[in-house]
Amino acid sequence: MAEMLHLLPVIAAVFFAQAYADYTYPAVWSAATLVNSTVPYMDGKTDLKGYLAYTNSTGGPRPAVIIYPDWDGISNYERWRANLLAAQGYIAFVADVYNTSVQQGPTLPIAARSALMGEYRSNSTKWRNRLLAALTKVRTFDLVQKDKIFAIGYCFGGGGVLELMRAWPSTPGLLGVAGFHAGPLTTAGPKALAGNPLQVQVYNGADDPGITTENRLAFTSEMRAANMTWNYYAYGHTVHAFTLMENPIWDGSKSMSNGYNPSSDKASWWALRGLLLESFSLTNSTNPYTAAGGAYDYQTGINGERLLSAVAA
Repeated sequence: MAEMLHLLPVIAAVFFAQAYADYTYPAVWSAATLVNSTVPYMDGKTDLKGYLAYTNSTGGPRPAVIIYPDWDGISNYERWRANLLAAQGYIAFVADVYNTSVQQGPTLPIAARSALMGEYRSNSTKWRNRLLAALTKVRTFDLVQKDKIFAIGYCFGGGGVLELMRAWPSTPGLLGVAGFHAGPLTTAGPKALAGNPLQVQVYNGADDPGITTENRLAFTSEMRAANMTWNYYAYGHTVHAFTLMENPIWDGSKSMSNGYNPSSDKASWWALRGLLLESFSLTNSTNPYTAAGGAYDYQTGINGERLLSAVAA
């Protein structure tokens, strides 16, 4: 427990600079086909409200990706990532880990974030139940293939998806999890059970000051003990929160505990895309290094950038 909570001051320093402004991210999808809405749901008697995104250009049930937010809750960042995934043809749902009474986003005070995060990290049962509530809700959506669900998370949410993984076998339909700048990597609750079939990937910065060698080795030992299918990516010259483009690019100084790294951001995103295609059985049966014909492919997006989008069969 002490190992987990000592990271809170580090994370507070990481996000303090961006605490009071919600960044506007570039649109990379067609507004004509993107459908989004807020969705109320419950965890016991607690009211929650998530964000749902999908495109109406692809018919029929499809795989779903649940996004667990960082410590300020649901903000433009998570909604943007959800829209990106929706543009790739998935149902994307941003989970509410706090509750509807919490004013989530960059205006949430640092002290409140630390208190909320510590509350869940110190109570793995409460945390896992809150994470599972989103999975339960997503499985009720008509457009979702209920046996093809994946979960990703950022920072606090990255640690959250690892807790969700440890909740197996109480995770129906979930195929795997991926955490971006996830931490801490260990748990205050029961560890992963042997025989856990979920895919696990962690995308972290090799220079993230919040991830100690002991923390990382404890995580890898847990994965090996449970005989998990897992990968741990440690991106070079990369610190915490490296996927948030509003952060300044890390200059290599130890005084800068977080920073955007365009290369690591893109590399981790493409790694996730490949993982989703494989997990959802959307790779080409004769050439697994390519996507299945008519499923998902690359298209040129705004400013000539190569982006992912659903394409017609």
